[in-house]
Amino acid sequence: MNEETREQQNELETQRLNIEARMASVLPSVIDYVTGLSGFKNKYPAAAAEYAAAKEEEADVEVGLSEWKFRIGEWVNAGDELLCDGRIYEVLQGHYLQEDWKPGEVPALYRLKSDPGEEWPEWIQPTGAHDTYAKGAKVTYKGQHYVSLIDNNSWSPEAYPAGWELQP
Repeated sequence: MNEETREQQNELETQRLNIEARMASVLPSVIDYVTGLSGFKNKYPAAAAEYAAAKEEEADVEVGLSEWKFRIGEWVNAGDELLCDGRIYEVLQGHYLQEDWKPGEVPALYRLKSDPGEEWPEWIQPTGAHDTYAKGAKVTYKGQHYVSLIDNNSWSPEAYPAGWELQP
């Protein structure tokens, strides 16, 4: 391994450690939400433990979500969740992360997730059978609240009004 490659690897490892340290100090409300995501505690045990210790001390640290990036070249499995540009995405197919396969730009690899704590999340166009709306699902569409009347609902309330009930 030449010196330039070794320096690049050292720089990447330093960046990785800095990211993990920042993850441990993200705003409490954000990290409370993120730690509830499947796999976060398993994938980043050190960051989760550091956060838990900091929360006990009521640390008041602010770090912008846009600074929290995933690692290019890291393997992700189907079902993993990523935070990218302040939005949460579910991985649909296992793959190595690369700069030109960003969440939000490659629907075959990622699906935008709604905040599970939000009662009326914004309607998101399903990309396939794996992310259609179930009967009873609540959404906000063009500022109004709707409940799905059918299972496997892939239509917007505008495209198929019979599949949705407008809520007062």
